[in-house]
Amino acid sequence: MGIYWIKREGGHRIKPVIGVTCCHDRKRKPDQYTLAGAYCRAIEKADGVPVLLPALVMLDRPLGSFCQGLLCSGGGDFDPAYFHEEPHPQLGTVDLERDRWEIHLIRKARAEGLPVLGICRGIQAINVAFGGTLYQDLPSQYPRGSNQSLLEHNQRIPGDQVSHRVTITAGSLLSRVIGSTEIWTNSHHHQAVKDPAPELRITARSDDGVIEGLEGSEDSFLLGVQWHPERLATPDAQWLFTGFIRACQQ
Repeated sequence: MGIYWIKREGGHRIKPVIGVTCCHDRKRKPDQYTLAGAYCRAIEKADGVPVLLPALVMLDRPLGSFCQGLLCSGGGDFDPAYFHEEPHPQLGTVDLERDRWEIHLIRKARAEGLPVLGICRGIQAINVAFGGTLYQDLPSQYPRGSNQSLLEHNQRIPGDQVSHRVTITAGSLLSRVIGSTEIWTNSHHHQAVKDPAPELRITARSDDGVIEGLEGSEDSFLLGVQWHPERLATPDAQWLFTGFIRACQQ
């Protein structure tokens, strides 16, 4: 592996700062910004320094002035107004401030050439930021073929266990980082990518055809996965974070 590893003067490894988006719990008194600790531990294990990025009105300075990469974490549903649809009856809780903030951050990171990794909701945020659409509710909206039923994408077994297979396009960024074209993953979502944005390409699917991986068409680290690698102890989960951090070190 090691395709993104960069050593600075004297071979000293500089740990990049990774901006991580988070949830906002307004029902708590006082309200709280929250993030599952597994994200921070996965970044730290890969030699990065996680810093939370709570939703702001706007960021009027370069993102690269205080972090070297962006990780968009999991969370609630996206407001369908961003892809010109009315709310579906099964739409869950939405956070307009977070939606707007993450879209702004993703576009800003892309414009500055910073590596971007999206996890679960994060792959959906990347897709919406560049003009793609989502299934608001997979169980009720995903088309079923005559010989294929929908997998259980919101698994009932613990999150640190894998539940279904994902096939990855050979030669893609994802396959190069993970080192494989077939892995087993966990799954905790009811929304998913429907129509990919024009500048993104599909590089991974589950056996039922649901999109599990998207990446940029240019030679840069813009990658989204639909599963939760931060909860897994598998080698490919660790390689995903290691590859991301190494890209941030360039």
